[in-house]
Amino acid sequence: MRLNTARVLCGLLALFASAAAWAVQFRLQVGQANRVPVGIEVRNAETLCNVEIRVDGGPPFQQRVSAPDFMAWLVLTPVRSGPVQVSWRGVFHRNDRDELVNPCPTQGQTRFMAGTSNLDLQQDWRQWWASQDPAQAQCMQKILELLTVKTDWLDRLDPEPALPGKVLARSQSQCERFVQIKTPWGNEPMQSHPCNWRGLKTRCEGYYTQAGGKGQRLNYEQAVAMHVSGTALVAGHAESMAAQQARARAAKAAADQAIAEENARVEAFKKALAEQKAREEEQRLAQQQAAAEERQKKIKAAEQREREWLENRPWLVRKLSRVQPKPLEEEQAQSEPGKKQP
Repeated sequence: MRLNTARVLCGLLALFASAAAWAVQFRLQVGQANRVPVGIEVRNAETLCNVEIRVDGGPPFQQRVSAPDFMAWLVLTPVRSGPVQVSWRGVFHRNDRDELVNPCPTQGQTRFMAGTSNLDLQQDWRQWWASQDPAQAQCMQKILELLTVKTDWLDRLDPEPALPGKVLARSQSQCERFVQIKTPWGNEPMQSHPCNWRGLKTRCEGYYTQAGGKGQRLNYEQAVAMHVSGTALVAGHAESMAAQQARARAAKAAADQAIAEENARVEAFKKALAEQKAREEEQRLAQQQAAAEERQKKIKAAEQREREWLENRPWLVRKLSRVQPKPLEEEQAQSEPGKKQP
């Protein structure tokens, strides 16, 4: 949605009669071109009319102004500090197409003050904004921003009745009603505030929309512009995209963590199983080694016992053990008579 500054301004100026007056006027900067508005009072049914304007009694120039605000923009370049008087009166004007523009039924004047510094103005505005309700101040500052009205050189204490005072009075009145719109975020920030959304504790973004649920969601700037134009608004909120993305990231991180933990458990089980098998194999080999060593010990012990027995035999047994039995063939040959020995 594109904001229409003229529409906002029309909304502000439409009810000036009911707005409390502010005595406020722009201060001109000496030696600089200052573009400032002048509100021309026109009270009949004219929609386009012409005025003749003079600055400090200088040569007149003409400007056409139109309903509903009849605002003339002037570029003033003061050469010294002090008052700059601006006056106007309605006069006829014939344009290049030989069309006659009616004179505005008005005659009036206003005064600007010129100076070289605005430090006192800035300090005064800082103090005034700080003294206001924050929501009210934010609304008024947004309206002034939409209207491209800057307070840097706006003298809040200048008693001269002027258009900026009417703009401020109307914006203050409008904002008093705007801040009464009930919002689900309360005193929390509109853009990111804690909320309970569909059973979830999360963060929401606020928005405005036309009463009755018609139209699109409006951000703060759009809502202020619509309110100024006379549109009835209501406020709502929805979970922010950032919160949705954060929750999705958290869910993915939790799933990834669960997968990683499960993989770690599987790997730990595999490692423990491998270690158990290695221990069992080591025990088996150790048992085999121990059995082999035990057999060797038994063999050595038997051999030792045999050696000891041989060494400890009686003399007769040792003597007899040296007598070797004859071979079978020799015994047979001796037993066969008449057979010669080879």
